[in-house]
Amino acid sequence: MKKKPISIAVAYFIAVIVLAHFFVPPLYDWTQNTVSDLASQGHTYKWIMQTGFIGFGLLLTWGVIFHFSKNRRAYFLLFVAVYGLSILMSGIFCTMPIDPSMSYSVSESKLHSMFATIAGVAMSLGIFWQVIVSLNQRERWTRIAFFVLVIGISGLFGLAENHILALDKGIVQRCLYLAGLAWLIYEEQILFKGKVNSK
Repeated sequence: MKKKPISIAVAYFIAVIVLAHFFVPPLYDWTQNTVSDLASQGHTYKWIMQTGFIGFGLLLTWGVIFHFSKNRRAYFLLFVAVYGLSILMSGIFCTMPIDPSMSYSVSESKLHSMFATIAGVAMSLGIFWQVIVSLNQRERWTRIAFFVLVIGISGLFGLAENHILALDKGIVQRCLYLAGLAWLIYEEQILFKGKVNSK
């Protein structure tokens, strides 16, 4: 049986997210609040989701090293590494509390947002890279679909977060995570098939 470190990282991350929902902070509404809010400052059980972010980042980085050592033409993995390490850092620095009356570190919240943004950009660039170097039309169109999903949902999330569109940003963000995680699993399957372009 082949090791699938990226799939293991994804499974771990999803499992921790589900677990963290049993220990949500007061006022938490999964349709409105983000996954990051599960590790918000001041939350008694924030360490659960922090473990998810940090563990996912470490496991994903291990996956990158594992696959890159076997196929040094898989340059998109460098973007995946940046994505994973940024998710890790977003677990170290927590977002602001859900309760606006609680005091918190503004700088820590800004660092969390910065690393979350870097993660999103890195993933988008990784998908775009793979679109360019696809070996056949089926792979290219599959990756274009992932790219459109990630960019489109990211845009919707931004509009929801800034109250421009009346959308449930918690649901939108979870859809974004699902699209990104599905892409990671898809690319790992391609890696195991040995179909990686060297462009």
